Amino acid sequence: MTIAIPLFVLILALVATAAGAVGWALSSARANRSFVSASQEAMSWREQAAMAQARADRLVEENDGLRERSRADTNVLRALSPITQQLDQVTSHVQRLETKAASQHAEVVTQLRREAQIGAELSQNTASLNAALRTASARGRWGEVQLRRIVEAAGMLEHVDVDLQVGSARFARGAKDSTLRPDAIIHLPGDGHLAIDAKTPMDSYLLAMEIPAEDLASVSERAELLGKHAKAVRSHVSALIKRNYPADFPQSPQVTVMFLPSESLLAEATQTDPTLLEYALSNGVVLASPASLLAILRAIASVWSSAALTFEANEIVELGRTLVDRIGTVVSHLDKLGKSLGKSVNYYNAAVQSLETRLLVTVRSFSSLQPMAATQGETKLGPPASVAGDSAQIKEFRAPEFTQDQH
Repeated sequence: MTIAIPLFVLILALVATAAGAVGWALSSARANRSFVSASQEAMSWREQAAMAQARADRLVEENDGLRERSRADTNVLRALSPITQQLDQVTSHVQRLETKAASQHAEVVTQLRREAQIGAELSQNTASLNAALRTASARGRWGEVQLRRIVEAAGMLEHVDVDLQVGSARFARGAKDSTLRPDAIIHLPGDGHLAIDAKTPMDSYLLAMEIPAEDLASVSERAELLGKHAKAVRSHVSALIKRNYPADFPQSPQVTVMFLPSESLLAEATQTDPTLLEYALSNGVVLASPASLLAILRAIASVWSSAALTFEANEIVELGRTLVDRIGTVVSHLDKLGKSLGKSVNYYNAAVQSLETRLLVTVRSFSSLQPMAATQGETKLGPPASVAGDSAQIKEFRAPEFTQDQH
């Protein structure tokens, strides 16, 4: 089929026009998109620039603030320089203290270990002692050792102030049985004596002490054992009353000391049995713990000191009386001697007077009868000296001590 040229040309023109319109539309669309994209990009750059400017402003402000703060910190550091030095000194001192504390801590740990070891040994020894005290002989020996220590602590000497395990005449008949004699006899001034017994029952007490006081389940059992302990102590008091140790010492206090070698032994017994002390005292038995026995013995030692002073004072008085009596005897002899000397002087003077007045007169008469030649070379007799003046006076005792008996 043949198409007309003009129509073909028109179609081409329309196609070209349509293609141009489409191209222009596409170009316009691309241009619009590029413009929009450029606008958005420009806006984004402006926002970023604004943000960068704001950040820069903040950085400037922060930098200024940091400079101000740095200057302030510098001033503060200058002001705190002495404090810093003191802190350094304190730090050094603290370090030394820490070193010392570490050393002391090591010493404390060592000491605690040693104490723990000692505690373990003590527990073991306590258990051994507890087991040993189960026997009556061991308990008696322990009581005797405690008694001996208290006697020594009171300053008393064995065989001088006290006799241990020595029976008196009445107890000698039971010497084979040590329970029939006191464990100690304290000597008192005035030939007095005080018996001490140290055989204390403690079986129930030891069993009770094995039960902790905090064990509520065993409270009744512990109380029952302590009750038995109080009864045993009361029974021993009754036994001492029957033995009647003071009967052998009539000039002594009529009491017997029952020694309990532990404070808790007496405390638990009296707490369980409140009438125990009254019962014992009313029957001449004194319950004594180590502290109270020491007080009793020291009081006795003080009485001994006072008695010794009194004895010495009496000795001095007696010596004074003896001295006065003997001085009186000597004075009596001297007085007799003085009187005798006075008589001797009188006799001497009388003899001299008789010689001069009577005997020499005769001698002179006899001499006058002899020839003159016979008198040549003869010895002339000199007159005897008479005793006169102070030498002829016998002094009397004028002291008041010697004249009282004469009036």
